[in-house]
Amino acid sequence: LMKTLPWIKKDVSLKNYNTFRIGGKAKYFTKISSKDKLIKTLHWAEENSLPIFILGNGSNILFSDRKYHGIVIKIENNKIKKINKKTIVVGAGMMLMELLQKFLNKGFKDLEWANGIPATVGGAVFCNAGSFGHDFGKFVKKVRTIDLETCKEKIYSQKDCKFQYRCSIFQKNKETIWEVEIFIKKGDKAKIKEKAKSYWQYKLKKGLFKYPSAGSIFKNIFAKDIPSKHRKGATIKKGKISTGWLIEKCNLKGKRYGGAMISDFHANVIINIKNAKAKDVLYLINLCKRKVYKKFKIKLKEEIIVIHY
Repeated sequence: LMKTLPWIKKDVSLKNYNTFRIGGKAKYFTKISSKDKLIKTLHWAEENSLPIFILGNGSNILFSDRKYHGIVIKIENNKIKKINKKTIVVGAGMMLMELLQKFLNKGFKDLEWANGIPATVGGAVFCNAGSFGHDFGKFVKKVRTIDLETCKEKIYSQKDCKFQYRCSIFQKNKETIWEVEIFIKKGDKAKIKEKAKSYWQYKLKKGLFKYPSAGSIFKNIFAKDIPSKHRKGATIKKGKISTGWLIEKCNLKGKRYGGAMISDFHANVIINIKNAKAKDVLYLINLCKRKVYKKFKIKLKEEIIVIHY
């Protein structure tokens, strides 16, 4: 192998770079905040035939316990590039919470629901993150990406992004999200702050911040896909039924395996209670799938990204 670039580290544990606090080591690891360094790193990886994994804050990821024999590039360009009349342009490495803070300070509304989501803006675009019936995709005007193979830049409009429930075109493309232009709307500062606080309090009360997790494991289910006899007692919100409700109906709340547990505050959240391994979490994921299928004839789909290598 050629000499590594000075900003690339070797044999770095991925445990500290995802909210589950799970995972083996990466053979190579680097944090990137400049386009110049990103392009040099991509060339270096190509010359050494290394697979590339692009990482945000790792809040929607389950890494394998095994070693990753490639390079993990953590995107950290986190500055505001520009504030226009109707939009704000930010680096993809900015934390969603930091963006929300900027919204609160400037009196921009409608992002309050994002309070407590430990994702980067790039990650939120990648998986069209959301909660409480909201999706990040509808705030996106444009996305600037860098192709991992050609290093060329490309600009996507909101329509090009093909946003769907927890889904975008970027999950199929070999590129990294680099910059995002986001719509802004003025509102009443005091009301916005109050609303954002209430979302935080709700999660705090639920105990969502007590243990490492990746938030919801599975996508919620469209109510129309569930036979009406199975829907008795379920709450339907925006056409969807909470997968947590289905899992709870299978008596799986609080079920433990190894160091992982189906949380007792929300059955769609698996928590790392004691040095859990990826295999512990996967066991519980598969258990939920089996039981829910047996009882409701519904196939659960992961919302988190499970990395196998």
